[in-house]
Amino acid sequence: MKKKILISFLLISLCFNVTMYSFAASIKDLEQQKNDAQNQKDKLEEEKNQVKKDKSEALKNIEQLEGQILDSEDKLDKLNQRVKELETSIATKEKEIKEAEEKQEKQENTLEKRLIAQYKTGKVSYWSILLNPSSFLDFFSNLHNIEKIAKIDAELIENIKIEKENLEKAKEELNNQKSEIKTAKAEAEKENTILKNAKAVKNSQVAKLNEEERQLQAKIDEFNAAIKKADAEIAKQLEASNGYQGSFSGKLSWPISTSSANWNIITSGYGKRDQPTAGASTNHKALDIGIRYQPLYAPADGYVVTAGSVSGYGNFIMIKHSNTLYTCYGHLSSFEVKAGQEVKRGQRIAISGNTGITTGPHLHFEVRTNGTSSSKVNPLNYISDDVYARLIFRN
Repeated sequence: MKKKILISFLLISLCFNVTMYSFAASIKDLEQQKNDAQNQKDKLEEEKNQVKKDKSEALKNIEQLEGQILDSEDKLDKLNQRVKELETSIATKEKEIKEAEEKQEKQENTLEKRLIAQYKTGKVSYWSILLNPSSFLDFFSNLHNIEKIAKIDAELIENIKIEKENLEKAKEELNNQKSEIKTAKAEAEKENTILKNAKAVKNSQVAKLNEEERQLQAKIDEFNAAIKKADAEIAKQLEASNGYQGSFSGKLSWPISTSSANWNIITSGYGKRDQPTAGASTNHKALDIGIRYQPLYAPADGYVVTAGSVSGYGNFIMIKHSNTLYTCYGHLSSFEVKAGQEVKRGQRIAISGNTGITTGPHLHFEVRTNGTSSSKVNPLNYISDDVYARLIFRN
């Protein structure tokens, strides 16, 4: 009978231990899955932020290019208008030159015809006036009149000739201006084409960045869903530990002996920080304590929910002190408790170390209100005023 009872007891104990081991392993795996997802999500968020930054810069460039294109098109419009004005002026000058040529030709023809007609009809002509004087005085008078008429005719023809030359010079100057403006217009058209091509490239870049942002957001959504699912599973597993209720009250003891070296040196406090090393969190919801391979002690009575390796944390312990208070310890070098074990305040639980993502040996100390990663709170709110007053913050 006693043997049967002993066997039954051993079987029950074995089943209990297997259950607790499975529970701890599940919590550890889920925490690791969740942390992996969180790390991947953080990387994607960084990529997405860079894409947004690149897109913002590209949109700013497009805005600048649009302004330059408008200026360029305004310049082209003015150059086109100037070309039209010059073409009108050139056409006017050509018309005036033609009129001057016709006027000169007409004047020369008129003079020629007058001389021929006078010669043929025997009317008074320059030569008859000159060669048939009635007196010596008449000769000089006739000569003066001939010179006067000839001078008037010559001046008229010369004036027409000068007018024509001036018109041709004005036309040449207008053509030179037109040529210069056409050259400037060609340069402006080239610049306008370059600007439009640059805008098209930037628009293509923005479209590509939009697609990258969309794809990154889709991946982020997937990781958010994975994190949410892991949290739900962790919560479900933690619910299985409800057999341990705990009766925590008051303050937590400091998890390190105050006689240990650097026990009070806080190398990274709770909250936002620069990323100390690749893969580390920039929103540090814990305390980093600058100790090196030193013993750790349970800060209150509790139940070891998990003790194993977790991504990022390295060797990791979670202790449940009550339904609303859990403590966690990361980067440990070794364990001195195991999952499913109850511990007492001040009981030695591990040795600090340098496992996981770290910049050197230290203790990562967390406080959670329901065991999940999203429930992290500031550990400083749970320690005694005496300990708090002696802490030194180096970050």
